[in-house]
Amino acid sequence: MHFPQPAYRHAAYFAPDPDSLAWTLGSQWLGRCARTGQMLSQPVFEGWTEAEFAQRTQEPRRYGWHATLKAPFALAPDRTTADIDAGFFGLSAVLGAPFTLPIKLAHMGQFLALVPKEPSALLQRLADACVRDLHDCAAPLPPSEVERRSRHGLTPRQAEMLTLWGYPFVMDDFGFHLTLTGSLDGLPEAQVVQLIDQAQSWFSPLLRDGVLIDGVSWFVEETPGADFRWVQRFGFAP
Repeated sequence: MHFPQPAYRHAAYFAPDPDSLAWTLGSQWLGRCARTGQMLSQPVFEGWTEAEFAQRTQEPRRYGWHATLKAPFALAPDRTTADIDAGFFGLSAVLGAPFTLPIKLAHMGQFLALVPKEPSALLQRLADACVRDLHDCAAPLPPSEVERRSRHGLTPRQAEMLTLWGYPFVMDDFGFHLTLTGSLDGLPEAQVVQLIDQAQSWFSPLLRDGVLIDGVSWFVEETPGADFRWVQRFGFAP
């Protein structure tokens, strides 16, 4: 098998099947398909110019349509991309059958996201397994990065997780979210309400039927600051 060239960072994401409606809706909303690298025409909404909407979706567009399971990490010096592939393959073989996750739209302080309607033990098991089973492939965070992340008021538990797993929001503090926007700070309330209404309409098939969790995807950031790119999808064994 051909493995990707060495990259700056790797990540384990949930991303819908690239042939699914869920993938199409999210990628068009963000304006980029992370599988092909193609820039897409974004929807045009009342009360928003194309430039305004493009600017407020710029940050999640770089990462691609996804929910984080194992946060981006640099490859450990004694590991190869073949080791990452083996880790993903192992995950897909042991996590069981696909399941449907009911979701809702949430205004999460500064940004909009699609989140679970209620806690899911299956989803938590998936996220925990990604963090644990891919951890041997991850290089330790440099002290400067640990210090930077620690500035943001972490709880003692989150600080412990940062030390153990290289990311603070894992295990009990994991929060699944498919990010729709960057910060909406500074916008008039009426414009935010308009965007919430438009998101409800745009993603209505997913809000009605849920999202099928049927695999884990490998994404890479090839160079610092580059757009994240879809590499491979590992579907769950039934």
